[in-house]
Amino acid sequence: MRAHVPAKILILESGSGAGGSSTFLGYLLTHLDRTRFEPIVAFYFANDGPDTRRIRELGVGVHFLTPTAEPKEYVPFGFLLGAARWRFLQRAKVAARFGVRLLLTELPQLWRLRALIRRERVDLVLLNNDVNYHLAGILGARLTGTPCLCRKSGITDNNRLKRFLVPQVDLFLAISDATARQQLTEYPATRRLETVYAGIDLGRLDAEPRDPDIRAKLGVRDDAKLIGYVSRFHEGKGQHEFVEAAARILKHRDDVMFVVVGDDVGVAGTLMQSLRDRVRELGVERSVRLVGWRRDIPQIMAALDIFVHVPTTWGEGLGIANLEAMAKGKPTVVSDNGGLADAVVDGVTGFVVPKRDIDRLVEVVERLLDDRALAERLGAGARARIEEKFDMRKNTREMERYFEEYATLDTGRRIPTGPSLPSLDDQPRRKLATGANR
Repeated sequence: MRAHVPAKILILESGSGAGGSSTFLGYLLTHLDRTRFEPIVAFYFANDGPDTRRIRELGVGVHFLTPTAEPKEYVPFGFLLGAARWRFLQRAKVAARFGVRLLLTELPQLWRLRALIRRERVDLVLLNNDVNYHLAGILGARLTGTPCLCRKSGITDNNRLKRFLVPQVDLFLAISDATARQQLTEYPATRRLETVYAGIDLGRLDAEPRDPDIRAKLGVRDDAKLIGYVSRFHEGKGQHEFVEAAARILKHRDDVMFVVVGDDVGVAGTLMQSLRDRVRELGVERSVRLVGWRRDIPQIMAALDIFVHVPTTWGEGLGIANLEAMAKGKPTVVSDNGGLADAVVDGVTGFVVPKRDIDRLVEVVERLLDDRALAERLGAGARARIEEKFDMRKNTREMERYFEEYATLDTGRRIPTGPSLPSLDDQPRRKLATGANR
């Protein structure tokens, strides 16, 4: 039997080192028991994102399976891009694009990943995003016989590739009830699924010092109430709806300002530019600040009076920024989108509004602006809910149970004993379902 040594976990991240998934990864690595588990992180493409730097600061090894940044287009042949007039030709173009990407990107990444798993003697592969981002990761795990777990963090469209990849994953860890429902509804071939809520690092957030100059740095008046939106830019993420709501509110009040934090890494700044153009068209440049991506998010959250996140077509698995705002005791307004409503209890910690309903968004934001007692009560409820359900320190312990279960399968490995906790069956957890092939 192998000695008591930490199990090596290779965590694969498909993002650019900025955004909810990599922020969560930093939280997980902060609380992971290093006496029992040795983490390694691999990104598919090189990046110097703020979360990537933080992961390195935590003393975790970072690898890039492709030594260059993610390209805007994976296919270097213009005639294969865009849509075709006839259906048969469109299908041929899609197949050709997939083949080119497979040859030029996925297979080289698979080769490097296979070598990394073997060189580092990895015991477990954890996919930090949904399976459609991890073709090379799943194939690499299968080729090396390494158990593969997937953090079901997003709500993405069903497609043939996902239907092929889902049965290759040993265990899905859903971060919310919404992601669990979508997985089990659309992918009956799921082998096993458990729900472990995502969480945030309360200790780190609470320890962040307040910045008395943060409003000045953002260009916000001291006497203005501040409403914030923190999210990476992507189609359907809701920034445009936020700006439209801001313009309506600013038509009849001058005691409020708005700030949008985030950028559009990977799409050449086109979404940010379109938002800047819309702000200018609406004539609200003096009261709406687009500040790009920043590293002082906790200080910005602390300065807010209200947090808003209202994605439309983008399926939100849970929303890390929303959890951070709740942890700071802020009332939050979110759209009824994916897992956002798993965190926000309507009328208790904030408000849940229908997607694209700008009238309702304006209504509840103005209600919070006008009723300070209500805003404070909802903010206190938000903090209490985070402490109860979304504390990363506690939720990491639960994830570690599954890491140990799969890292020790058929290996004879003995992982050092962790803290004494009740068994999973005794935990007051929400377990939605388990597949038939458990």
